[in-house]
Amino acid sequence: MSRVFAIFAVGACCAVIVLPAGAATPPKNLWATVNVCDTSVHDNMMGVRASMPGDGNHTRMYMRFIAQYYDRSKQLWSEVTGSGISGWIYVGPGRYAHRQGGYTFAFDPPKSGKTFELRGAVDFKWTKGRRIVRTAHVLTTGGHPNTKGADPKTYSAGLCEIT
Repeated sequence: MSRVFAIFAVGACCAVIVLPAGAATPPKNLWATVNVCDTSVHDNMMGVRASMPGDGNHTRMYMRFIAQYYDRSKQLWSEVTGSGISGWIYVGPGRYAHRQGGYTFAFDPPKSGKTFELRGAVDFKWTKGRRIVRTAHVLTTGGHPNTKGADPKTYSAGLCEIT
């Protein structure tokens, strides 16, 4: 995993309903999923798609995508070094009910007989002017089928194994 390339694949969509700000439990529109994992079209790649709720205000919404790998010897998750983290990606204004974005990470193939166990993490931030007014962090989970750019079309998972 010494060399990692990142392919930017961001898109956004909006809805008509505005969600209230500052909900005590994570809103249903705050999630991240692996929507691409080492397919014939996306060989040695992991795509992460995420959604964040708007707050009905004049905020700007951003996402940052992080690739993590499972270190079997240490039995812990670590961030992929190199290009395993995107920059902050603007996904839209906070007046919308939710916005989505995505990012695809490309990896060197693992050595023969080895695999990479991967997951995604996403940092979210809402800004007003130069101030950060809200942040969140989530790990990828399954259960979000039919996300834009999924391969195959209904793929949604928490983890990705590259062989």
